[in-house]
Amino acid sequence: MNETSERVTVRIPEDLLEKLRRVQEAKGIATVSDAIREGLERYVEMHLPPPNVRKVVVELSRQDNRRLEEFVREGSSISIDDAVRSAVREFIRTRLEEAHPRAGVAARRDGEMPEALTTRTG
Repeated sequence: MNETSERVTVRIPEDLLEKLRRVQEAKGIATVSDAIREGLERYVEMHLPPPNVRKVVVELSRQDNRRLEEFVREGSSISIDDAVRSAVREFIRTRLEEAHPRAGVAARRDGEMPEALTTRTG
C-alpha cells in the first residue's frame, strides 16, 4: 500500500458485505478493507490499463478454473492469469504459423511475434 492514504467511507448492502467476507476468508486476506482495496485496484486496472495493454475478461467454468488452480499449484505457472496469457500466446503463435508459415519462422528466430501482432492482452 502507498505510504499515504485517505479514508473513504462507503455504505454497502449487508449481502454484499457478507460476500466480501467470504472472499476475504477464501483468499486468506487479512481484513475486509484489504479485500475492498484489492477489488478496487483490479477495477482500476481493468478500466485504466496501460496504453499498450488491452484487458480481456474471460469467464471460466468451475471445472476449468479448478484445473488452472491445480496447474498453478503444481508449479507449471506462477498464476492463473499468467497461465491464461501463455495459453493465448501459444494459441495465436500456432494459428499464425499455420496461416503464415514464414511469419512463424521469423517469430521463432526473433523470439517474439511479428510486430503487427504484438498487442498484449493482460
